[in-house]
Amino acid sequence: MNVVALDPKAKKDEERKASMLEVLAEMQQQIQDGKIREFVACSMDDDGQAQIHASCLDLVGGVGMFEVGKHLLIESDRLL
Repeated sequence: MNVVALDPKAKKDEERKASMLEVLAEMQQQIQDGKIREFVACSMDDDGQAQIHASCLDLVGGVGMFEVGKHLLIESDRLL
């Protein structure tokens, strides 16, 4: 379906969403290929609520990955 949008903000939002989904699809492929064994990701919703998503092999790795996630959130906040 082709949609014509006259709102430039809506176009930017759709491009941003497409970029995020592309990153997730690439990560999914790397997980399936066995290239990624553990990961950490940070996300923030429209209300500013932050989440840290982690998949780890053990508790020690999980704590480390969580700390990496916190660091990513802190650094991204400085860039805003």
